[in-house]
Amino acid sequence: MGTQNKYYGWRWDEEDPIFKNLEYIQNVLGYVEPCDQSFTSNSFKELFYPGDFELLQKSWKEYKKGTNHSFEISYRFKHKDGSWRWIKESGLANEFSNSNNPIGGIGTIQEVTNKRKKNTQLKSILKNVSIIILRLRQDSKDNPKVEYISEEALKHWNIPCKTLLKDEDYLRNLAHKDDLGRIRSTLGNSFAKMEFFECQWRVVSKEDKIIWCQGVGTPIKDKDGSCFLDIVITDITKEKLYTEQLMVSEEKYHSLFQHSPQPSWVYDLESLSFLNVNTAAIEKYGYSKDEFMCMTLADIRPKCELTNLEKQVQKTRKNYLNLFDGHFKHITKKGEILTVHLYSSPITYNGQKCRQIIAIDISEKMKYLKFIENQNKSLKKIGWMQSHELRAPLVRLMGLINLLTDHDSICQEDRHYINTEIINSANEMDIMTKNMAKIINDTQLKEKKNDLQIIADR
Repeated sequence: MGTQNKYYGWRWDEEDPIFKNLEYIQNVLGYVEPCDQSFTSNSFKELFYPGDFELLQKSWKEYKKGTNHSFEISYRFKHKDGSWRWIKESGLANEFSNSNNPIGGIGTIQEVTNKRKKNTQLKSILKNVSIIILRLRQDSKDNPKVEYISEEALKHWNIPCKTLLKDEDYLRNLAHKDDLGRIRSTLGNSFAKMEFFECQWRVVSKEDKIIWCQGVGTPIKDKDGSCFLDIVITDITKEKLYTEQLMVSEEKYHSLFQHSPQPSWVYDLESLSFLNVNTAAIEKYGYSKDEFMCMTLADIRPKCELTNLEKQVQKTRKNYLNLFDGHFKHITKKGEILTVHLYSSPITYNGQKCRQIIAIDISEKMKYLKFIENQNKSLKKIGWMQSHELRAPLVRLMGLINLLTDHDSICQEDRHYINTEIINSANEMDIMTKNMAKIINDTQLKEKKNDLQIIADR
């Protein structure tokens, strides 16, 4: 298809209107020579796209009967490789019958496949973006008047083009009443300074439907000295609605973010800088928002936690969409160490890939858990003493008391020994009981100190 811009000459006569250019047949259509059976066979018309051969013949007959002696038609023809190529023929009659009907002519033939594809793509683009072309020209009093407007205006705005062309106050049909002043001012400034025109406004269709438009263009001086402005107008209603919905969504998010009772912030994943913090974070950590904006995550971590921070950040950078939570140590402006449970999730903030953090202070909870753990250790120790250490003197004491019940058979010396052992066993039990009481008292004292510390931390 590299020959699409090259023209080939041809001629035809009354008996055979089909072109006969050997170079064209070979270079454009791919057939090696005129004797190629696929090209010269009786099924020649099958090389035309279905319906195009009949269209060519019909156009030819109409041309021969008409008074216009120029000829132009486009059709599709099958290439040797099986693909369809768009062909454009243009010609002019140079031989005529006695009745002035053309019986022969000369012309050109050209492949326009790529051009047709581009035109099709352009039409598709224009259809999707709903482009309207408006030309405004200044009159003798420098007032812009509508000189031309494309038919797309009727299609998209339901405004007849003739109405705009005749209407002296055309802007009433082109814009919402609240936007008229801004459009007039922008147009006047563009013409006066010969500067680029750009403006957004609303159009109210006959169905009272609001359509958002955006117009852009550059004023140009014509040969006669007058100025005109070709404005390309696009329908941006969907984009405008999407933007408004996005703004509402962002306002809701901002409200939820700022009024959350839990500290929360957004940080840049590369620099670890704070990008936004809520009120709860400011109150919990003691830094102002301006101070936070000059800090990074490392500034609220104890030095012993920095290695752990770097490991977690590296994991997150490798898997941006990863959701995670865990316990970490943080430090406030006053130097207080907090144990926090962090929840991290990905977020796009101001066009950047960032992370949002929700931090829940579990310092008190961890203190209570530590106290319960210590209490359980104390109870376990007391249980061991009761079941093992205290049981020995108790069993011994019970045995000695049983011996005393049979006092008639016990001599004075044995009785003295038994009494001594009873006293020893009782003393041993007394010491163990005091030790258990001390363990209980120490545990209660730790509990009181822990409660006082929790109250002080509040």
